[in-house]
Formats: sequence, C-alpha cells, structure tokens
Amino acid sequence: MKFYDDHQQKVRHQFGYYSVLVMTALLLVYVSMPEDQFGGISSQNAIKIIIMITALFFSVNVVYRHAFFDQYTRRPFWSNAFFLAMAGLQAQQAYQLYQLGRALPEPINKMEFLMLHSLQIALYLSIPLTYGVRRLIDRLAAKEQNKEKSRQSS
Repeated sequence: MKFYDDHQQKVRHQFGYYSVLVMTALLLVYVSMPEDQFGGISSQNAIKIIIMITALFFSVNVVYRHAFFDQYTRRPFWSNAFFLAMAGLQAQQAYQLYQLGRALPEPINKMEFLMLHSLQIALYLSIPLTYGVRRLIDRLAAKEQNKEKSRQSS
C-alpha cells in the first residue's frame, strides 16, 4: 500500500470495513435459513458465493472512487485489458463446462453452476466496466464545468 496516497488508503480501508460488514450480514442470513431453501447449493459453494459477492462490492466501490489503481498507474489500459480477457476466458470455460455437464448422465445443479460462474465473470468485468463508467462521468463533468466557465467569462 506504499504507492497509494492518503485518500486512496482511506477509501480502501473504509470499504474493506464495509465489505466485512456485508460478508457478516450475508453469513448470518445464510446460517439462519434452513438448508432446503437454497435449491441444492452446497454449503461450500454458498460460502464461495458470499465471498464473491463481497469481493464484487469492494472492487466496484474502490474502482469507482479512484482507489483501485495506485498513483503510478495513470492509464490502466493493460490492467483493464487483462481483466476483460480473463472475463472472456472464464465465459468460454463456463460454456464448455456447461456443454460437458449436459452430456453426462447425472445432471449438474444448474443454479449453483450459473451463480458461481456468473459471479466469477462479474468479478473480472467489474473493474474495467466500473473504470469506464467513472471515466465517462468524469468527462461529462469536465465538459459541464468547461461550459460553465465559458458562460461566466462571457
């Protein structure tokens, strides 16, 4: 964390704390519900899903508030390209596993499969998509600010 400025460290710590609270709440809900309510999802995969939801919450909030990339990564093009490529590979792997599972005599739990793989893809996509949305919002705000300055100067 030595390459993050004070604001970035504060945001990362703040949302790390919020993520622990979200994970605790989801685990309490999971523990308090009967087992037959989950549609056959195993307890191990249910905990994986809770962890992925928490990681998704953390990554989206940290990227949106400019605290994901350190101060030396001014243009994180390669990082975003890597995450997009990983999302594509994960989607391809999920599709192949799904096709393989359909050919097996014992059916797979489709709900569990879809939740695990879609959350993995969402984790990879969350960083570049959130970064792109934030850049778009920043550009629109800069254009609006320039229009306001030009109105005031004339």
